[in-house]
Amino acid sequence: MRRFLYLSVLLLTIAYVGCCCETKSPITVLVSQSAAHPALDATTKGALDAIKAAGYVENENLTIRIESAQGNAAVAAQIATKFVNQKPDIIIATATLSAQSFVRYVKSGDTKVIFCTVTDPLAVSLVDTLEKPGSAMSGVSNFVDLEPQILLIRQLQPGVSKIGIIYNAGEINGVVIADKFDIVCKKLGITLVRQTIVKTADIPQATVRLAQQVDAIYIGNDNTALSGFQSIVAAATVAGKPVYCSDTDQVEQGAIAAVGPNQYQVGYQAGEMAVRVLRGESLVNMSVQFPAQTELYINIEAAKKANIAISDDLKKQAAKLIESTKA
Repeated sequence: MRRFLYLSVLLLTIAYVGCCCETKSPITVLVSQSAAHPALDATTKGALDAIKAAGYVENENLTIRIESAQGNAAVAAQIATKFVNQKPDIIIATATLSAQSFVRYVKSGDTKVIFCTVTDPLAVSLVDTLEKPGSAMSGVSNFVDLEPQILLIRQLQPGVSKIGIIYNAGEINGVVIADKFDIVCKKLGITLVRQTIVKTADIPQATVRLAQQVDAIYIGNDNTALSGFQSIVAAATVAGKPVYCSDTDQVEQGAIAAVGPNQYQVGYQAGEMAVRVLRGESLVNMSVQFPAQTELYINIEAAKKANIAISDDLKKQAAKLIESTKA
Protein backbone atom coordinates (compact mmCIF):
# COMPACT_ATOMS: atom_id res chain seq x y z
CA MET A 1 0.00 0.00 0.00
CA ARG A 2 2.79 2.41 0.94
CA ARG A 3 4.61 1.63 -2.34
CA PHE A 4 1.38 2.32 -4.26
CA LEU A 5 0.98 5.71 -2.57
CA TYR A 6 4.61 6.56 -3.27
CA LEU A 7 4.22 5.74 -6.97
CA SER A 8 1.00 7.72 -7.19
CA VAL A 9 2.60 10.82 -5.67
CA LEU A 10 5.62 10.44 -7.94
CA LEU A 11 3.46 10.18 -11.07
CA LEU A 12 1.37 13.20 -10.07
CA THR A 13 4.53 15.21 -9.40
CA ILE A 14 5.98 14.32 -12.79
CA ALA A 15 2.70 15.25 -14.49
CA TYR A 16 2.57 18.58 -12.63
CA VAL A 17 6.15 19.50 -13.45
CA GLY A 18 5.58 18.51 -17.08
CA CYS A 19 2.59 20.86 -17.33
CA CYS A 20 4.46 23.70 -15.64
CA CYS A 21 7.46 23.32 -17.91
CA GLU A 22 5.47 23.04 -21.15
CA THR A 23 6.79 25.44 -23.76
CA LYS A 24 5.46 26.46 -27.14
CA SER A 25 6.96 24.69 -30.12
CA PRO A 26 9.57 26.76 -32.00
CA ILE A 27 8.09 28.72 -34.89
CA THR A 28 9.48 30.76 -37.77
CA VAL A 29 7.87 34.05 -38.81
CA LEU A 30 9.08 35.72 -42.00
CA VAL A 31 8.08 39.31 -42.79
CA SER A 32 8.02 40.80 -46.28
CA GLN A 33 7.60 44.58 -46.05
CA SER A 34 6.78 46.54 -49.22
CA ALA A 35 8.99 49.51 -48.33
CA ALA A 36 10.70 51.17 -45.40
CA HIS A 37 8.93 54.15 -43.87
CA PRO A 38 7.55 54.93 -40.38
CA ALA A 39 4.00 53.68 -41.00
CA LEU A 40 5.01 50.28 -42.33
CA ASP A 41 7.76 49.92 -39.73
CA ALA A 42 5.17 50.53 -37.00
CA THR A 43 2.78 48.04 -38.60
CA THR A 44 5.39 45.30 -38.72
CA LYS A 45 6.40 45.98 -35.11
CA GLY A 46 2.78 45.71 -34.00
CA ALA A 47 2.35 42.34 -35.72
CA LEU A 48 5.49 40.90 -34.15
CA ASP A 49 4.65 42.30 -30.72
CA ALA A 50 1.27 40.52 -30.83
CA ILE A 51 2.98 37.23 -31.63
CA LYS A 52 5.46 37.73 -28.79
CA ALA A 53 2.61 38.60 -26.41
CA ALA A 54 1.19 35.12 -27.10
CA GLY A 55 4.22 33.58 -25.42
CA TYR A 56 6.73 33.29 -28.24
CA VAL A 57 10.21 34.52 -27.33
CA GLU A 58 12.74 35.47 -29.97
CA ASN A 59 15.88 33.28 -29.99
CA GLU A 60 14.11 30.74 -27.75
CA ASN A 61 11.00 29.45 -29.50
CA LEU A 62 10.65 32.15 -32.15
CA THR A 63 12.74 33.00 -35.22
CA ILE A 64 12.02 36.25 -37.07
CA ARG A 65 13.43 37.66 -40.27
CA ILE A 66 12.31 40.88 -42.00
CA GLU A 67 13.09 41.84 -45.59
CA SER A 68 12.04 44.96 -47.52
CA ALA A 69 11.04 45.01 -51.17
CA GLN A 70 12.12 48.67 -51.35
CA GLY A 71 9.00 49.49 -53.35
CA ASN A 72 10.08 47.17 -56.17
CA ALA A 73 7.69 44.48 -57.44
CA ALA A 74 10.52 42.32 -58.78
CA VAL A 75 12.26 42.36 -55.40
CA ALA A 76 8.96 41.53 -53.67
CA ALA A 77 8.56 38.52 -55.97
CA GLN A 78 12.09 37.33 -55.20
CA ILE A 79 11.46 37.60 -51.47
CA ALA A 80 8.20 35.67 -51.83
CA THR A 81 9.84 32.78 -53.68
CA LYS A 82 12.65 32.60 -51.15
CA PHE A 83 10.30 32.75 -48.15
CA VAL A 84 7.96 30.06 -49.48
CA ASN A 85 10.89 27.71 -50.14
CA GLN A 86 11.96 28.09 -46.51
CA LYS A 87 8.56 26.78 -45.34
CA PRO A 88 7.98 29.08 -42.35
CA ASP A 89 5.07 28.63 -39.96
CA ILE A 90 3.55 31.96 -41.04
CA ILE A 91 4.42 34.85 -43.33
CA ILE A 92 3.49 38.46 -42.56
CA ALA A 93 3.10 40.61 -45.68
CA THR A 94 3.17 44.29 -44.78
CA ALA A 95 1.38 46.41 -47.41
CA THR A 96 -0.09 45.62 -50.82
CA LEU A 97 3.02 45.10 -52.94
CA SER A 98 4.35 42.36 -50.67
CA ALA A 99 0.95 40.74 -50.18
CA GLN A 100 0.36 40.47 -53.93
CA SER A 101 3.61 38.57 -54.40
CA PHE A 102 2.27 35.63 -52.37
CA VAL A 103 -1.12 35.17 -54.08
CA ARG A 104 -0.17 32.25 -56.30
CA TYR A 105 1.54 30.46 -53.43
CA VAL A 106 -1.42 30.62 -51.06
CA LYS A 107 -3.82 29.53 -53.78
CA SER A 108 -1.69 26.44 -54.41
CA GLY A 109 -1.52 25.72 -50.68
CA ASP A 110 2.24 26.23 -50.42
CA THR A 111 2.19 28.75 -47.58
CA LYS A 112 0.09 30.75 -45.09
CA VAL A 113 0.08 34.55 -45.20
CA ILE A 114 -1.34 37.27 -42.99
CA PHE A 115 -1.33 40.67 -44.68
CA CYS A 116 -1.55 43.99 -42.92
CA THR A 117 -2.20 47.60 -43.98
CA VAL A 118 -3.61 46.67 -47.40
CA THR A 119 -6.07 49.31 -48.60
CA ASP A 120 -8.37 47.18 -50.75
CA PRO A 121 -7.79 43.39 -50.53
CA LEU A 122 -10.62 42.72 -53.00
CA ALA A 123 -9.36 45.12 -55.68
CA VAL A 124 -5.94 43.43 -55.73
CA SER A 125 -7.44 39.90 -55.64
CA LEU A 126 -5.93 38.84 -52.33
CA VAL A 127 -9.23 37.32 -51.19
CA ASP A 128 -12.42 36.00 -52.77
CA THR A 129 -14.62 37.91 -50.33
CA LEU A 130 -13.92 39.90 -47.17
CA GLU A 131 -15.96 37.41 -45.13
CA LYS A 132 -14.45 34.22 -46.63
CA PRO A 133 -10.98 34.73 -48.17
CA GLY A 134 -11.08 31.35 -49.89
CA SER A 135 -7.38 30.54 -49.54
CA ALA A 136 -4.60 30.63 -46.96
CA MET A 137 -4.43 34.43 -46.89
CA SER A 138 -6.29 36.98 -44.79
CA GLY A 139 -5.37 39.99 -42.71
CA VAL A 140 -6.12 43.57 -41.78
CA SER A 141 -6.92 46.43 -44.14
CA ASN A 142 -5.95 49.97 -43.17
CA PHE A 143 -8.85 51.59 -45.05
CA VAL A 144 -11.03 53.99 -43.07
CA ASP A 145 -13.80 56.40 -44.05
CA LEU A 146 -12.39 59.28 -46.11
CA GLU A 147 -15.08 61.86 -45.45
CA PRO A 148 -13.90 62.76 -41.91
CA GLN A 149 -10.44 63.41 -43.34
CA ILE A 150 -11.77 65.88 -45.91
CA LEU A 151 -14.04 67.52 -43.33
CA LEU A 152 -10.98 68.03 -41.12
CA ILE A 153 -9.20 69.87 -43.94
CA ARG A 154 -12.29 72.04 -44.46
CA GLN A 155 -12.48 72.74 -40.71
CA LEU A 156 -8.87 73.93 -40.67
CA GLN A 157 -9.14 75.72 -44.03
CA PRO A 158 -12.77 76.88 -44.38
CA GLY A 159 -12.16 78.36 -47.82
CA VAL A 160 -10.58 75.25 -49.35
CA SER A 161 -11.88 74.56 -52.87
CA LYS A 162 -9.10 72.49 -54.44
CA ILE A 163 -7.17 69.65 -52.81
CA GLY A 164 -4.23 67.97 -54.51
CA ILE A 165 -3.25 64.33 -54.14
CA ILE A 166 0.07 62.68 -55.04
CA TYR A 167 0.21 58.97 -55.77
CA ASN A 168 1.90 56.31 -57.85
CA ALA A 169 -0.43 55.37 -60.72
CA GLY A 170 1.21 51.93 -60.78
CA GLU A 171 0.37 51.25 -57.12
CA ILE A 172 -3.19 49.97 -56.85
CA ASN A 173 -3.78 51.14 -53.28
CA GLY A 174 -2.80 54.68 -54.28
CA VAL A 175 -5.21 54.58 -57.22
CA VAL A 176 -8.04 53.18 -55.09
CA ILE A 177 -7.66 55.93 -52.50
CA ALA A 178 -7.49 58.66 -55.18
CA ASP A 179 -10.67 57.38 -56.82
CA LYS A 180 -12.57 57.10 -53.54
CA PHE A 181 -11.25 60.47 -52.38
CA ASP A 182 -12.47 62.08 -55.61
CA ILE A 183 -16.00 60.78 -55.04
CA VAL A 184 -16.16 62.27 -51.54
CA CYS A 185 -14.62 65.56 -52.69
CA LYS A 186 -17.31 65.95 -55.36
CA LYS A 187 -19.99 65.23 -52.76
CA LEU A 188 -18.61 68.08 -50.63
CA GLY A 189 -18.16 70.50 -53.53
CA ILE A 190 -14.36 70.29 -53.59
CA THR A 191 -12.21 69.73 -56.68
CA LEU A 192 -9.54 67.05 -56.47
CA VAL A 193 -6.40 67.66 -58.54
CA ARG A 194 -4.34 64.51 -59.19
CA GLN A 195 -0.58 64.35 -59.56
CA THR A 196 0.93 60.97 -60.36
CA ILE A 197 4.50 59.84 -59.78
CA VAL A 198 6.48 56.75 -60.71
CA LYS A 199 9.27 56.87 -58.13
CA THR A 200 10.33 58.91 -55.12
CA ALA A 201 12.76 60.92 -57.27
CA ASP A 202 9.71 62.42 -59.03
CA ILE A 203 8.29 63.85 -55.81
CA PRO A 204 9.93 67.30 -55.46
CA GLN A 205 9.03 68.46 -58.97
CA ALA A 206 5.58 66.86 -58.79
CA THR A 207 4.85 68.62 -55.48
CA VAL A 208 5.92 72.02 -56.81
CA ARG A 209 3.72 71.56 -59.87
CA LEU A 210 0.73 70.48 -57.78
CA ALA A 211 1.16 73.22 -55.16
CA GLN A 212 0.62 75.87 -57.83
CA GLN A 213 -2.89 74.53 -58.48
CA VAL A 214 -4.37 73.74 -55.06
CA ASP A 215 -5.15 75.05 -51.58
CA ALA A 216 -3.86 71.95 -49.77
CA ILE A 217 -2.16 68.63 -50.48
CA TYR A 218 -3.35 65.25 -49.22
CA ILE A 219 -1.36 62.01 -49.12
CA GLY A 220 -3.23 58.74 -48.77
CA ASN A 221 -2.09 55.13 -48.42
CA ASP A 222 0.43 55.25 -51.26
CA ASN A 223 3.77 53.76 -50.31
CA THR A 224 5.79 55.64 -52.93
CA ALA A 225 4.46 58.98 -51.72
CA LEU A 226 4.86 57.99 -48.07
CA SER A 227 8.44 56.88 -48.66
CA GLY A 228 9.23 60.37 -49.92
CA PHE A 229 6.92 62.19 -47.53
CA GLN A 230 9.51 64.58 -46.17
CA SER A 231 10.30 65.72 -49.71
CA ILE A 232 6.61 66.50 -50.19
CA VAL A 233 6.50 68.50 -46.96
CA ALA A 234 9.68 70.40 -47.85
CA ALA A 235 8.46 71.40 -51.32
CA ALA A 236 4.95 72.22 -50.12
CA THR A 237 6.27 74.37 -47.26
CA VAL A 238 8.34 76.46 -49.69
CA ALA A 239 5.19 76.88 -51.81
CA GLY A 240 3.16 77.83 -48.75
CA LYS A 241 0.73 74.92 -49.03
CA PRO A 242 -0.25 72.72 -46.07
CA VAL A 243 0.01 68.93 -46.26
CA TYR A 244 -2.47 66.48 -44.72
CA CYS A 245 -2.44 62.69 -44.70
CA SER A 246 -4.33 59.57 -43.65
CA ASP A 247 -1.27 58.15 -41.92
CA THR A 248 -0.94 59.35 -38.32
CA ASP A 249 2.74 58.37 -38.24
CA GLN A 250 3.50 61.01 -40.87
CA VAL A 251 2.17 63.90 -38.78
CA GLU A 252 5.43 63.92 -36.84
CA GLN A 253 7.19 64.16 -40.22
CA GLY A 254 5.50 67.50 -41.04
CA ALA A 255 1.85 66.94 -41.97
CA ILE A 256 -0.60 69.39 -40.41
CA ALA A 257 -2.98 66.68 -39.25
CA ALA A 258 -4.33 63.21 -39.93
CA VAL A 259 -7.45 61.26 -39.09
CA GLY A 260 -6.49 57.66 -39.55
CA PRO A 261 -5.79 54.31 -37.99
CA ASN A 262 -2.97 53.72 -35.58
CA GLN A 263 -0.63 51.70 -37.80
CA TYR A 264 0.91 49.89 -34.85
CA GLN A 265 -2.57 48.72 -33.81
CA VAL A 266 -3.34 47.61 -37.37
CA GLY A 267 -0.22 45.47 -37.20
CA TYR A 268 -1.14 44.19 -33.75
CA GLN A 269 -4.53 43.06 -35.05
CA ALA A 270 -2.75 41.21 -37.86
CA GLY A 271 -0.38 39.61 -35.35
CA GLU A 272 -3.32 38.36 -33.30
CA MET A 273 -4.71 36.75 -36.46
CA ALA A 274 -1.33 35.13 -37.05
CA VAL A 275 -1.44 33.64 -33.54
CA ARG A 276 -4.84 32.11 -34.33
CA VAL A 277 -3.28 30.45 -37.38
CA LEU A 278 -0.32 29.21 -35.35
CA ARG A 279 -2.79 27.61 -32.96
CA GLY A 280 -4.41 25.69 -35.78
CA GLU A 281 -7.21 27.90 -37.10
CA SER A 282 -7.80 27.85 -40.86
CA LEU A 283 -7.32 31.02 -42.90
CA VAL A 284 -9.88 30.01 -45.53
CA ASN A 285 -12.82 31.35 -43.51
CA MET A 286 -10.95 33.93 -41.39
CA SER A 287 -12.63 37.24 -42.25
CA VAL A 288 -10.60 40.30 -43.23
CA GLN A 289 -10.49 42.88 -40.44
CA PHE A 290 -10.44 46.67 -40.49
CA PRO A 291 -9.03 49.19 -38.00
CA ALA A 292 -10.93 49.13 -34.73
CA GLN A 293 -10.79 52.93 -34.49
CA THR A 294 -9.30 56.09 -35.94
CA GLU A 295 -7.25 58.74 -34.17
CA LEU A 296 -6.65 62.45 -34.72
CA TYR A 297 -3.03 63.63 -34.71
CA ILE A 298 -2.14 67.33 -35.01
CA ASN A 299 1.24 68.94 -35.63
CA ILE A 300 1.19 72.31 -33.85
CA GLU A 301 4.48 73.53 -35.34
CA ALA A 302 3.46 72.65 -38.90
CA ALA A 303 0.11 74.39 -38.43
CA LYS A 304 1.86 77.58 -37.25
CA LYS A 305 4.16 77.55 -40.28
CA ALA A 306 1.11 77.32 -42.54
CA ASN A 307 -0.75 80.05 -40.57
CA ILE A 308 -3.49 77.60 -39.65
CA ALA A 309 -5.16 78.09 -36.28
CA ILE A 310 -5.93 75.01 -34.18
CA SER A 311 -8.89 75.56 -31.87
CA ASP A 312 -8.76 74.43 -28.26
CA ASP A 313 -11.74 72.16 -28.92
CA LEU A 314 -9.90 70.39 -31.74
CA LYS A 315 -6.81 70.03 -29.57
CA LYS A 316 -8.92 68.27 -26.93
CA GLN A 317 -10.15 65.80 -29.56
CA ALA A 318 -6.62 64.89 -30.63
CA ALA A 319 -5.11 61.60 -29.54
CA LYS A 320 -1.70 63.20 -29.97
CA LEU A 321 -0.46 66.78 -30.25
CA ILE A 322 2.98 67.10 -31.80
CA GLU A 323 4.83 70.26 -30.83
CA SER A 324 7.76 69.96 -33.24
CA THR A 325 8.46 68.26 -36.54
CA LYS A 326 11.23 65.68 -36.86
CA ALA A 327 14.08 66.81 -39.08
